[in-house]
Amino acid sequence: MNDHQPCRLSLKVTALTDFLPAVTQCVETAALFYGLGKNESLKLRLAAEEIFSYLCDRVCRGAPLEIVCLGSLSHARVEFHFAVSAFDMGALNMTTSVSLDDDEDMTQMGLVIASRTVDRLYISKGIHNAVVLAMEQDKAYPAIADKTIEALDIRGNLSVAAPDAEEARRFAMQMTLCGDDPLRPDFFNYPGKVADLAASGICHALVAKANAGTIAGGMLYRPLTNKIMEVFSPCVFDPSREDEIAGMLMEACISKTARTKVVGLVNLTGLSASLRPQFETLGWLTDYREKGNPAVNPAFCRLLHEDPGCQVWTNPALRSYLEEEYTRLFLARDIRDVRNLGDARTGPSIFSTEMRRERSEAYLRPLWPGDDLAVNLERHIGLCKKESLKNIYFAVDLGIVWHASVTPVLLSHAFVPRIIIPFAGQADLVVFQHDES
Repeated sequence: MNDHQPCRLSLKVTALTDFLPAVTQCVETAALFYGLGKNESLKLRLAAEEIFSYLCDRVCRGAPLEIVCLGSLSHARVEFHFAVSAFDMGALNMTTSVSLDDDEDMTQMGLVIASRTVDRLYISKGIHNAVVLAMEQDKAYPAIADKTIEALDIRGNLSVAAPDAEEARRFAMQMTLCGDDPLRPDFFNYPGKVADLAASGICHALVAKANAGTIAGGMLYRPLTNKIMEVFSPCVFDPSREDEIAGMLMEACISKTARTKVVGLVNLTGLSASLRPQFETLGWLTDYREKGNPAVNPAFCRLLHEDPGCQVWTNPALRSYLEEEYTRLFLARDIRDVRNLGDARTGPSIFSTEMRRERSEAYLRPLWPGDDLAVNLERHIGLCKKESLKNIYFAVDLGIVWHASVTPVLLSHAFVPRIIIPFAGQADLVVFQHDES
């Protein structure tokens, strides 16, 4: 049982600016309680202030609204729950620019500030016009300064187990032995964050130990949804026993995961060569670099239980690709076409944008439908090129009906479907890559 369950704080108010001081104080107090530093807490407070003010002024003035604060050891999350039939918050797009001389632009300034202040932004829509607008802010961690740890020479037999808190910290520090792998997520560079993610249960960890307690290697894995687990390639600290240690860690991971309701494992950030025969290839992404030739990076999947199948929604333009890939991967899917029947979508669309400049990447997701999908996509492509980001990805959830309307827009703007990730969203995710070659 995890001792670090998320703590929840809820505040129910009417969407009136009179309650703004209560909302901002609630958010900042919660952020500090969750362990964020003063600067990160102020960021979350500022974003909450701007979003609440905009909701009161333009979206749901006078209506019931609930603010929910959640936190773990590594981050804090603030959710705004409300119901509205019309939703116009397009200024949350990373591409939004404002003019100080335009009164309407100045009204949007708060949303621009909010979207650029926090680390992540989410929007979801439920039944009866229910909307959840959520934002997350990570705790600040120091990066490791000294990377001079020497490789180990491990003798004798090894055993694999979940680490305790001290072992998790030691493993996190030793991961620097694996070198600077550009495919690994950024949090691998922050041992404190790795330890907190493992302690809070956001990530699961395994370590291989010698009889004397020396950690010979370890690996992390985390749930993407309740049906699929993402695994990261094992970090091995004795190169002479790399295949052996990597195999032991993966075997233990599979054994533990197979006892749960998780259907399978996916790997999206590189896998040791010795482990690849145990997995199916989902597809490939091309990594374009500033110098040198592009690298082709495969993604992998391994089912642990029989595929339960599911229903997916798609534009007819993507059907042949899905049929071919689902047949190749032996995934049972009921593919339903979604066609444009002329129903109106008013207001601007919203995309989330995660930029990973150290890897020259941008990762886009659709957050809200609108009548300007093509124009919005063009703006995001332009922004990525302006930022010199050579790798632009766009993920579409086949379990969300309106996401199907994004597909023809992507295809007409040089995006190519490259990977299907089973059960990684409400159904499967399709990852497109921008390719003008």
